[in-house]
Amino acid sequence: MRTRAWTQAGIVLALALVGGVALQAIMTNERILAHGRVVLVELAPVDPRSLLQGDYMALAFAIDAALPRRDPAAGAVRVLPPPRFAHLALDARGRASLAGVAQVLPSAPGLVGVRLRARDGRYSIGPNAFFFQEGRAEAFAGARWGEFRVAADGTALLTHLRDDGLARLGAQRR
Repeated sequence: MRTRAWTQAGIVLALALVGGVALQAIMTNERILAHGRVVLVELAPVDPRSLLQGDYMALAFAIDAALPRRDPAAGAVRVLPPPRFAHLALDARGRASLAGVAQVLPSAPGLVGVRLRARDGRYSIGPNAFFFQEGRAEAFAGARWGEFRVAADGTALLTHLRDDGLARLGAQRR
């Protein structure tokens, strides 16, 4: 009987721990969305459909082409140690250009640090897809910029897509 009580207590404790970790992650992302710095990154949309996943736009960011490769066998010189952050310079409209890469966040005024993601032997500053409501692919076809909210620690969340004139795409009218 005691073993059963300990098992139940362990299950309750594990569930509380998982719930706490999930709540912390949600609260962190909500803080970034509310208070993160807006950074616009030029993108190159690829394909707006997936039969298994629904409608989405595969993304590639223009800045990614200038980032070093992760795999020295791919013909690029390996940067040691590998960079953890892209340093982005912003123009007056918030559009980003690559100012460099480093192990640490930028200390120079006017630069924003974004954590790099490793994917397919390359680094990237953002996700490889943007999902949207099924049947809304046409509303996002003109996407040319990704809008990120960037936290002080370099965490970047892609929040919207924008067109050539920097207008947000896909806003629902009620």
